Amino acid sequence: MKFLFICKANVGRSQMAEAIFNSLTKVHVASSAGLNPPTHWEGEKLSKTKHVAPCMLEIGINVSEKISKRLTEPMVKESDRVVVVGEKEDWPIFLKEFVKLTYWDIVDPGDGDRELHITVRDQIREKVVGLVKELEK
Repeated sequence: MKFLFICKANVGRSQMAEAIFNSLTKVHVASSAGLNPPTHWEGEKLSKTKHVAPCMLEIGINVSEKISKRLTEPMVKESDRVVVVGEKEDWPIFLKEFVKLTYWDIVDPGDGDRELHITVRDQIREKVVGLVKELEK
């Protein structure tokens, strides 16, 4: 199955979810995108983040070369399942109408400190592990 993880900017939560998911399964594949990445982040590598890349490296996953991407309708249509990690606001119609959509209410760590990023990473990891276990049934 093809999964798509979405958050606001595709700099933190959705990138974490994608990387953790892809590290746990070789049968399924995930990608990620942001609803509204700030222009200064679009196309930028996560190595520029203060906490995201380092906190992922702590669990053995290197996301430093990952790039922030803006969500498009084809991304959603090409996915078997979509998981939105974050706010339920400003969703485009094509996302709202997608049948196989899951919503995880996980706070945006944004400019938060290292501890907040670790907390968010661990919440996402717990959700992703559960998702992968569900797929293996």
